[in-house]
Amino acid sequence: MLTLKIWQQNLNTSLITQQSILNGPSVKDWNIYAFQEPHINFLRNMYSPSCYHVVYPSTHLTQPELASRAVTLISKSLNTNHWQQIPFPSPDVVVIQLLGPFGRCTLFNIYND
Repeated sequence: MLTLKIWQQNLNTSLITQQSILNGPSVKDWNIYAFQEPHINFLRNMYSPSCYHVVYPSTHLTQPELASRAVTLISKSLNTNHWQQIPFPSPDVVVIQLLGPFGRCTLFNIYND
């Protein structure tokens, strides 16, 4: 049976908070991190441990003038054939759909003003 562990947190753009979570001893204990207001550097990237895929909002590259205020990290231990990003036209939303013996599970990571 697949058990997903999801950590959700608003980081208030704090690099210190973000790094303390992602460099902590339990970082690999979580399958998914759903962050709102992550710290994004001048290259428009977010720091992430190498054991995670970073999933930005669908608009991250197509509308660079809009700040991405939701970012989801997916553990590389989850087979990439079993999840996909669903496009959503907002820099405040990341939608991921997981597929497995349970069927489909859709996760919405939403930054709400």
